[in-house]
Amino acid sequence: MVAFIVPGNYGAVIGVALGAIPVLGFVHGIITGTLRKEAKVPYPHSYASMELCKENAKAEQFNCAQRAHTNFLENSSQTMLFTLVAGLKYPEWAAGLGALWVFFRALFLYGYVYSGKPQGKGRMIGGFFWLVQGALWGLSIYGVGRPLFSF
Repeated sequence: MVAFIVPGNYGAVIGVALGAIPVLGFVHGIITGTLRKEAKVPYPHSYASMELCKENAKAEQFNCAQRAHTNFLENSSQTMLFTLVAGLKYPEWAAGLGALWVFFRALFLYGYVYSGKPQGKGRMIGGFFWLVQGALWGLSIYGVGRPLFSF
């Protein structure tokens, strides 16, 4: 039998990892779906062709939204896990960093899709999510590994 001791303030960690992060994923899906329709990109195609992007600005915007969404999906599950794990030892830090990650991911989405910068370069305004994600990974590994290496 394994027992986990969950801190009393772990609710904020759950709120971020299992609430705010999935809500942001839902927002990504709504934006991408709306732009897919406007760009006239049929299913099952994931992206608009270069030719379509040249004739329809919405197609390029759809591609940016689709890439932002894909990048979110590539990173969200591990970030949720590391937030939950780090929160077992450091709930305030984990909840704070998780919320900051959501904030920077929202900026990343906004910059990628709505900045009007070519090739989605507006995403850079939210690029700090990588640093926050790294901090969550480190905090989680430190929290789990620390008892293993204490002398």
